[in-house]
Amino acid sequence: MIDDEDLPLFDMPDFDDTLIRLSNLLRAHRLCRRRTCRWHEGCQGGFGPPCYLQQRHLFADAVRCELDEYRAYWYEQRRRAKARPAST
Repeated sequence: MIDDEDLPLFDMPDFDDTLIRLSNLLRAHRLCRRRTCRWHEGCQGGFGPPCYLQQRHLFADAVRCELDEYRAYWYEQRRRAKARPAST
């Protein structure tokens, strides 16, 4: 008999949490129908999240065609954060 620990599906992350992280990475809050996501400039969660459920094709296009742009954006954000003097 196969143990539960031997099945890779038991090690998979939570679906909603994964989509929230992907949504933040792709900056999908800009097109989300939820005002709170747009206000906080990041996914505030919920079932789905809502922006993914409504516009899956945008997520697919971003992953398929626009990853270089997102990498450049986040690289620049990290560079600016490192260059910023530490607050005391």
